[in-house]
Amino acid sequence: MSDQVRKYRPGTIVFREGESGDYACLVKTGEIELLKLATPNVPPFATLPPGHMFGELALLDGSPRMATARAGAKETEIVIVDRVRFQAKIKNLTPTHRELFEFFAGFIRETPIWVKPNFDQAPPELDARAKRIATLIPAIENSDRMKTGDAFIDVMVKMLVHYAKRRLPASG
Repeated sequence: MSDQVRKYRPGTIVFREGESGDYACLVKTGEIELLKLATPNVPPFATLPPGHMFGELALLDGSPRMATARAGAKETEIVIVDRVRFQAKIKNLTPTHRELFEFFAGFIRETPIWVKPNFDQAPPELDARAKRIATLIPAIENSDRMKTGDAFIDVMVKMLVHYAKRRLPASG
């Protein structure tokens, strides 16, 4: 089965915050804006260029969408990976990769983007997880062992690391 590609005109909503997530997306051309609220006056908190993934957390943990996604200023094409294909990809991973995805997804969903200066100010229940994530990130970024050979999954690993880094307190 081949990937499904969808085209969106500028400003078109791909999905809304709170909806169930039955597919993940990879930006092929154009850009995707992520918004916390789907109102015209709220600026996006992120703009994703080609090669970036979005919507994957809903497939990992079955939770509702965390944000609204809409096409940016240009016509945008996205590659869709539905739940069945995604689960087949995950099933073929090693137990270590599956555990890593679940750990990172849980951390990302439960942890706000930090504004506090260091780990000493982290709530106790998040402190141990944040420290563990902080030690895993360099190992993942600097090792080819975490590559799966599946381009979609390898991009997903990069995105999970990126999202996790945004939620770590600044060190130092």
